[in-house]
Parts: sequence; structure tokens; C-alpha cells
Amino acid sequence: MASVSPFATRAARAGIFRKAASPVAVAVLGLCAMGGVQAATLTCGTPLRVSTASAADWTTDGKYVSDPMGPVATVRDDFLWYGYFDPAGVTHGTGTGSLEGTPVEGKWLGFGQENMQAGSTGNPPYPAVTVAGVVANGAWTAGRVTFIRDEVITVAPNVDLSTIRIVGTGGGDNNARFVVKPATLPGGVANTTWFKETNMLGGSWGSPANIDLSGGLGFYYGDNTIGFSTSSESTTAVLPTGVVADMEITADCLTEPAAQPTAALICPAGTPAGETVRIGPFTTNARDWKWTWRNNAGTLENVEQPLFDDYRYRSYFDPAGLPAGSETTARWISPGTTDPAGADIPGVPYPAATGQAKAGYHAAVFQMNQPITVGNNVYLDSIKLDGRFGFDDYGNTVFVQPTGEAPVFDNSGLYLPNGFGAFATATTPAIPGFARGQNTIGLMLDGGQNTNDCGGGTCALAAIADFYVTATCTGADPTPPVQPSNAKPVPALDTAGIGLLGLLSAGLGALALRRRNRAAR
Repeated sequence: MASVSPFATRAARAGIFRKAASPVAVAVLGLCAMGGVQAATLTCGTPLRVSTASAADWTTDGKYVSDPMGPVATVRDDFLWYGYFDPAGVTHGTGTGSLEGTPVEGKWLGFGQENMQAGSTGNPPYPAVTVAGVVANGAWTAGRVTFIRDEVITVAPNVDLSTIRIVGTGGGDNNARFVVKPATLPGGVANTTWFKETNMLGGSWGSPANIDLSGGLGFYYGDNTIGFSTSSESTTAVLPTGVVADMEITADCLTEPAAQPTAALICPAGTPAGETVRIGPFTTNARDWKWTWRNNAGTLENVEQPLFDDYRYRSYFDPAGLPAGSETTARWISPGTTDPAGADIPGVPYPAATGQAKAGYHAAVFQMNQPITVGNNVYLDSIKLDGRFGFDDYGNTVFVQPTGEAPVFDNSGLYLPNGFGAFATATTPAIPGFARGQNTIGLMLDGGQNTNDCGGGTCALAAIADFYVTATCTGADPTPPVQPSNAKPVPALDTAGIGLLGLLSAGLGALALRRRNRAAR
């Protein structure tokens, strides 16, 4: 008979659906290796397999109807409802990675069926289980039941979270979702309640279906618990619920950014006046940059806040996707958002951060840890940044603070490109504030919000840059400058100094007041 629509009623399914299993191309990733579960470490370039080959590897949040607040139910793999396709003999089809052409190893995970129907096979009794989960009774999701993998997946630190992909073959009764619960969230936050669910399989109980998942799946570095959740009737007294899957998880490696250059901005001996010298390239990443200056309710503050390079808002260009000849190791640096949208990478919440922006003010400064050492034979009023930039939302000017001196927030000009959808090439005008010797620099930007705590990730704030620092030579012979050993900390201003800078920022920055329409993006 014709296969039943995922939207058909369960009563109709129970009465008419008896279709023989057929091999359909679907890719699913598993953690299981033949002969038993092995260490579940996701490393770049090595597929990791996960399957429902044995109920012994899975537990659940489902409870017995007879004891709704008692122990969790036992997961079974010895029951095959007469309407389910039989995974035995099914082969992975095209698009299933290294699983292609191999047998599907999964069995149907479920709880059986209390009133077992003719045509089904298994080893009853199967006590009724509540599968319309109640969170107060320990369910992960209200109205659903989750099958939870006992072995965690450890994501190695060299994995590019944006490239994690899952392919394979499976079936769901009903509407199975893939669930990830990281043990630790960004900022070292221990996670007990947050998880991410991604639609994986519809009502695909009668024939195998494709699994192909990517994007913000909820994996983060360290240990991650995974599972499958399904929806069904309230209990398994009359009809069952279950899921079968055999899949492969893959990821690419992160390219480690090179150390920031330490060469001084100085002209070699014999360089004629008017020639240009440059040092670089400098690239953004959370290892070499930090966020200290912020505008909080109109007050300029020197307060360090978390900065990450593993968050990417869904509309940001992907630096790994630049065409040949335009590659970069620069990364988006950002505090992330507390409530990312489904398509944001990696799809997990980040710590709350305050003072991103206030309309009319330069609001945030991402500082580079490596100072720029300016030599004796360049014109100070000729120093520029030359390279590629991207900002969410507005790129403003360049922050400069010579060692031991006050910072320079030049709000009179907007030097840097706006926008986050492309890597824009730009050369700034001459940047005021540089002195001979070591100078801390930073990128000043305005994200359009006062906090990263908003719905759907729309209050993202970020910068990316790959640039050189240039200057014009005076023609004088060089005097070797003192080379920096480590970046020096930026001294904090006292209350009066902070207040004065805040007023200056407000007055001058108001000249460049712009409003942002988030809805348009």
C-alpha cells in the first residue's frame, strides 16, 4: 500500500500501514563501532559513528505510567511494530559519507507496546510508558520523550564548530529531533538545563529516510550528551514510539592563526623620504585580542568582558568560504549572544555582556594584545591601517593609546567599513594618537544595542580584520627602538578621566549618529 503521510493520524497508520522495508539513501553518523561503544571523541578529519545498534548504549527520560515520578523506563530494541520498516538488510545510500553502500546497523529504540498488536514482533511484557514528557517529572522537553546516548561526545579544541555535519539513515516515530546538551557553555559555564533540538526525521516509520544536519547544532568544546526526541500519543499503551538511526559526524580542523607580528614600524637605512613602510599582517582572533573599553549607559568604562571567536551570526560572511587567493586566518571576534537563533554558529548561549552600544557614542573597543612599536623615522601623522575589515554593525575609528599616556578616541571621523556580509577592503585616513615607542591599538565599533541579551541573536556585535599598519618615511636613518616582550596592560582611568572621555565621546560621536534597522537583516 502507499506510504502514510507524516501528518496522518496514528489510528490510520495502525490500520493501513504495512509496507516492506526498502533501502533508501540516507546518511547517519554513529558513535558505535562494531563490537561495542568506543571512546567518543570528535576530531577533525575523522568520522565519528553513532547508531542505535544496541539499547544497552541508551537511556531515556521517559517514565512508567504506573510510577510517573519514579525511575526512568528501560529502553528496548527487541520490539518491531508491524508498521515499522525493518532496518535489517537496509543499506546506506548516496550522500552518507563513508557509510555509503554499507549495512545500516541501527535497531528501533523504544519501549514496546503494552497492548501488542498482531503482526508486531518482540518479547513482551512492555509496561506502558509516558512519552508525552512532563518537565516537572524529569523530561527534557514537554510533550516529548528523549532517548539519551550514554557515551558523551568530546569535541576536540581543534575542531571548527561551524563545519560539524551529520549524515546517515534512519526513521522516526514520530518527528524525531536530534538533541545536543553540552556539559560546558562558552565562558566555562557549567550547563545543567540548556540543550538544542534540531528537526531530524519526520513520521518516517515505514521506510528509511535521509539524515543530513549541519549549522548551529549545539555542540561545544568538551563533553556533549546527544539524544533523539520523538512525539507520540501520551503513552505506549496502544501505539508505540521509537527511533532508528545510523549516522556519521564529521568536522573540519580550525586553522590556527599565526602569531601577531612584532616588527617595529620603522624605515630601513637608506630609505628615501616619502617611501611607505608597513608591518603585518595582523589578524583578529580571541587569543590575541580582548574587549575592555565599553560604553555603559553613556559612561565610558575600562572593564574587560568575554570575547570569543567561535560565534558567528547567521548573516556574517564565512571567512573560511573566501575564494582562492583571498584566504584569511582572521576570525570574527565577538561576545556572542545569550539567545542565538537556530542558524547561528555554534547555536549555544554565550555569557551576558553589557555596554555594547548607545546611539551616538562609540561604544566598544576590541584591543589587540600585541603593541605597535613606532620607530624614529616615520611621520606620526601618516600612520594608517590598510587591509580588509568587517563589522557588526558599524566600523568607526581606530583606538590608540601610547604606553603610559591617555587613550585617543578620535570621534571626528568614521574610518572603517560598515557591514558584516562581506570582507571590505579599505585604507583608513591617517590615525591620530600614535607616539614613538609602543602603542596599544584597537578597533572601535557600534553594534547598535546596549547588551547582547536579546531574542534570536539580533544584538550580535563583532569585528573581523586582516590588515597592515603603514607609515611614510622621513628619510632619516633608523634608531633601533626597544622591542616589546609582551603586550602591556592598558592603565585604567580614574573616575574623572572616564567621565571626561564619556562626555567627549558623546559630543563628538553624536555627529556620526546613525540608526540601525535590524529587521532589514
